[in-house]
Amino acid sequence: MAETITLPTDVPVLIIGGGGSGLTSSILLSDYGIASLLVERRSATSHMPKAGAHNQRSLEIFRRHGIATEIQTSGVPAENRLRAAWMTSLGGNDSIDARELYSIDLNGEGTFRQVYEKDSPELSAGLGQHLLEPILRRHAESRSLATVRFGHQLVALDQSSRDGVVATIQDDSGQIHSVRARYVIAADGGRTVGPMLGAQMVGRCGLAEMLSIYFRADLSPYVSDDVMAHWFVGPKHGTWAGGSLVKAGPHPWNRHSPTWTIHFMFPEGDPDIGRLTCNNALPRLQDLLHLPNLNAEILGVSPWKIDAVQIDQYRIGNVFFIGDAAHRQPPTSGLGLQSAIQDADNLTWKIACTLKGQASETILNTYETERRPVCKANVEYALFAFENQFAFEAGLGLNRAKTIEDRRAVFEEYFADTPLSETRRARAAEVFNTVRLELNPHDRELGFFYDTGALLSDNSPSPPRDPMGVNYHPTTRPGSRLPHAWLNDRGARVSTHDLGAVGEFVLLCGYGAAARRWFEAAYEIAKESGLPLVAIRVAPDGDYGDPTCSWSRLREVTEDGAILVRPDKYVAARYNGAVEDAKLSLTHALEVVLGKKLSSTVEASAQRLQSN
Repeated sequence: MAETITLPTDVPVLIIGGGGSGLTSSILLSDYGIASLLVERRSATSHMPKAGAHNQRSLEIFRRHGIATEIQTSGVPAENRLRAAWMTSLGGNDSIDARELYSIDLNGEGTFRQVYEKDSPELSAGLGQHLLEPILRRHAESRSLATVRFGHQLVALDQSSRDGVVATIQDDSGQIHSVRARYVIAADGGRTVGPMLGAQMVGRCGLAEMLSIYFRADLSPYVSDDVMAHWFVGPKHGTWAGGSLVKAGPHPWNRHSPTWTIHFMFPEGDPDIGRLTCNNALPRLQDLLHLPNLNAEILGVSPWKIDAVQIDQYRIGNVFFIGDAAHRQPPTSGLGLQSAIQDADNLTWKIACTLKGQASETILNTYETERRPVCKANVEYALFAFENQFAFEAGLGLNRAKTIEDRRAVFEEYFADTPLSETRRARAAEVFNTVRLELNPHDRELGFFYDTGALLSDNSPSPPRDPMGVNYHPTTRPGSRLPHAWLNDRGARVSTHDLGAVGEFVLLCGYGAAARRWFEAAYEIAKESGLPLVAIRVAPDGDYGDPTCSWSRLREVTEDGAILVRPDKYVAARYNGAVEDAKLSLTHALEVVLGKKLSSTVEASAQRLQSN
């Protein structure tokens, strides 16, 4: 007799989709004290090793929730993902086969490492979704407030009730369940919820036909230990048509990596479009790698398209769209899954505050206000990075080469031992170096900010942004990510991102004469309102020390000022110095952020200020 599957019939939050963003949402909501139900139509997590680069901002989120260390230790060691390299081919015996054209350090490693270490308590990590999602699923299922059900798909959504959403869910046995939820997070990649509710994707679709082949093979004779990704541009295959070969691990992660993935673009009219499967993809793989006798086991084949789109509404009623359900973009610059994880980070604390009565419903509107401009910029940037690689053809001198013979002649000139060939190589290096905007987009990863939303603007100018996306300028301007600095906790090193418990607002103040007033104001507000708010003094006689003055150089306020930080470690408000009434000022900021009055005792404070 089949086991009867049970689901909760009433939950605060229903999550549709068990990929990276859905599982992250489940974990974060649990840690904020909110129960949720996650349903995923697949029976298991992803089997394809896509989205394998996770930037510092995402690792900071995972750090806050106790997952970063496991991701780092499971991922590619730094010494095995130092470089990306462009080659004419992987194999072959011809004089222009297997020649390296250019290489660059990537993901904040090598020459970029010192800068990345300075700006965050976490480095980036390399771990494909086939390895990341099981970690996230295990953590989600370990939280007592989370119910996670794979093999369950959404059938219908009804938003006719003011109290929330009624979802009809079918499990893999055919059993139908009805679940009422106050809010729904659509993390389904845009497959189900958006079409049900009439949402539209706006932008450019189907820009290229792509295919990923996941395979097992011994490539150790042809690759280097420190290269994470190889791109191929040669006589036969042009940019992207030649493919991008990436280590899939998991152990070892050096040149003996047991599995690999190659992503490539089909030329227009290619007869293989739509027909390659695990059973017939080997010849194409052998051709791409220029290894006609390669013995490989095809583990997975996944077709996909290059899209640059964004949903027309991030919120429809009580349904919120995150990740690929809200925006889809090329994988270049690694901002796709990272944007999805950051969507979850932005939305979940606001849902938690609303459900706990700490914020009004209006705070939920700031999810779209804040995330839409950032994700739109990420979509556009990723498409630009994808198209930028086609410039490498011109840099190599291939712009007039029409046939394989023409392209071969260009490469022979490129590698020749002549002064002009040296110039050709120098020009190519200049063009190739622009790929740093894709492989080390440090400012794009950390420097994005919210102009309006759940914050109190101080009308300061926007921080500078690097047009190449590399150089990040930390700032405490409201709407910006809290800058990282290492503080001293009785001999132990603590990041500014480690301050405060999960879900807490943090008020950072210094050692000036007004610091105690800020401290006392925060204490009183927290006691009177029940809001999770903690004040922390960074001072020689305070909670944490700043012996290297790194925080003093970053805080952009005087020692009498204060900085209010949201639960997602974004600056909500800042005060350059002392104010007449610290409690009134801080209360005002929190009310603007939360969209709700905190306490009647504030009115007395305001009256005192007016009578003085």
